[in-house]
Amino acid sequence: RRNNDELVATWGNLVNRTLQSAYKNFKAVPEPGALTEADTELLAAIAHGFETVGSLIEAARFKNALQEVMRLAGLGNQYVTEQAPWTLLESDRERAGTILYVSLKAIDSLKMLLTPFLPFSSQRLHELLGYEGTIAGPLEFRTVTEDGGAEHVVLTGDYEGWIGRWEPSELPAGQALLEPVPLFAKLDADKVVADELKRMEDDADRDDAA
Repeated sequence: RRNNDELVATWGNLVNRTLQSAYKNFKAVPEPGALTEADTELLAAIAHGFETVGSLIEAARFKNALQEVMRLAGLGNQYVTEQAPWTLLESDRERAGTILYVSLKAIDSLKMLLTPFLPFSSQRLHELLGYEGTIAGPLEFRTVTEDGGAEHVVLTGDYEGWIGRWEPSELPAGQALLEPVPLFAKLDADKVVADELKRMEDDADRDDAA
């Protein structure tokens, strides 16, 4: 329960305040100025997360993978708090836009890292960021047995039509954003996880009936 609360609160907070500020003041992904060391450090840390989280998922260490994404989302929240773009909108609008550009790229990358765990809210964020198409289809965990009898849990799905890529964000400056809505209606971790699982089960039932 504590881990779910932390994930939803940390992730929901980062997404909501980033999107709200970017949409209210720019309506699109801002054109960045020169990146500072703090900017590049955050983007590099999240980019490295694709290797780390991917390896953990491949090893069926799903809890550890989710904890790593949570840690990266925490770095994103820390960055936004420390950089405080809302305080710069009048005095240094270019810098404020750069901070929001970095923050948007961060949540775009984190969206992909969270897709195996929260596919439906990740798709919602995908659309709020101005993308079209389906980031990923239904996913499920399956137990596979090797020739020698060893069993492994793998994450699999129907990959046809996916446009998401397991790589850092390439969100372009100037891309129009949709008017933000809360990623989670209420930061109720149990309900969020239950809703995601129910949607996955409903998709599986539809596939079985097809």
